[in-house]
Amino acid sequence: MNKINIHLVIMLFSVLSSLYAQNSEKNQKSILENYEQVDLSNWKLIWQDEFDYSDKELDKKWISQNGPTEHVLVACSRWRENAVVQNGILELGIKKETRGGQDWTAGNVWTKKTFGYGYFEARYKYAVAPATNNSFWLWPKFKLAKGEKACEVDINEGHFPSIINTNVHNWTDFDTAPSGRKTHSSNQLHHTLTAEPLHEIELKEVVKTKKIRLISSTPKSIQISELRIFGTSIKNFPNSNKPLPEHIKNLVASNDVTITTNGNNSNALKSEPGFVADNRLDTRWVSRNSGDKWIEFEWDADKEIKSIQFINGWLQNDGMSRNLITDYKIQVFENNIWKTIHEYNLSETSNFGEEYHTYGLEWDEDYFKFYFDGKLYYTMRNAVCFSETNILFSLAILKNNYSGPITDDLDGKSMKIDYVRYYNRKSGTTN
Repeated sequence: MNKINIHLVIMLFSVLSSLYAQNSEKNQKSILENYEQVDLSNWKLIWQDEFDYSDKELDKKWISQNGPTEHVLVACSRWRENAVVQNGILELGIKKETRGGQDWTAGNVWTKKTFGYGYFEARYKYAVAPATNNSFWLWPKFKLAKGEKACEVDINEGHFPSIINTNVHNWTDFDTAPSGRKTHSSNQLHHTLTAEPLHEIELKEVVKTKKIRLISSTPKSIQISELRIFGTSIKNFPNSNKPLPEHIKNLVASNDVTITTNGNNSNALKSEPGFVADNRLDTRWVSRNSGDKWIEFEWDADKEIKSIQFINGWLQNDGMSRNLITDYKIQVFENNIWKTIHEYNLSETSNFGEEYHTYGLEWDEDYFKFYFDGKLYYTMRNAVCFSETNILFSLAILKNNYSGPITDDLDGKSMKIDYVRYYNRKSGTTN
């Protein structure tokens, strides 16, 4: 490596270390609190639905699918009977019943009215179950203007318990990949705004083992840039945002360790299991997308383990991390079985199925700005969406363990929508 490259690596590590230092001092929730708040005094309320009427009046503003869902990932048909207004709430409910050639039913609705540029906001709860897709999105259900693109904007395709997915699709223009598969422009991002990038685990008792693993059922891939396991000689955690000093031994980096996983993400560049132990923050291991995922460490002889720390997620230039882990277990292999010695589940502290939250989008000819509880957390350029569109809500059950397993617990669950509102910017105000 020449001097210029060494200098660039040092600079990169310095920037990454600084950003992780910020995140280690405050969790993601407190960082979000410092982000820009939407100022509704700059906006005029144009249209709203508070669902403060009888169920039969829903049809005055909304249309339902009433039929099977022809999508490779969706396991449910959708029907008007599954969209029920009661007590000021629109509930999109799940039923275990065979109808429309599918084994489950759910609900979805879209507006009869179309909308252009403005600020869109809805307040709702997720269905409290894995395998669900709780969606608030924009899509032109009616005829497009000549020359305009078929544009889908996913304000949130939410996965239980606390995952937000944003996406902007261009469904008009397609390319053909070398494999022959047709692809289109999209910008799918996975946000875990209330999770944490740094986990520090101090075990109550010293564990003696040859094999230890981290296993997670996070609906999307997990990304770990550094994982450190320490023996009894470490009294305090070393600084996680800097390389380990030579005198501190990371057992994951031992000469006699074997690192295995149950699958890497084939789409992730430079993803290797060994990157979790290379003492660098600019490399990472990325797991497969669906199902349980694990990374395992095995030594030739027993090791005494007292503490563990790891940094996860995809760090952004603004200091936020995406694709943060939502749950995991630390397990050791004893008597031919895996024994859990530590467990973490984000749903215990942040559960979008138990709590109402608002999800918002500011859309104009130049930008999309995405909001969570009124806080701006992501901005992207608008290169495709310029024509009027409809507002949609939908609850889907997803196949292939895409957002968790399909179980009978889904029966009776529902996505609960409190309101949806649409604003236009007042003249004389700027974004």
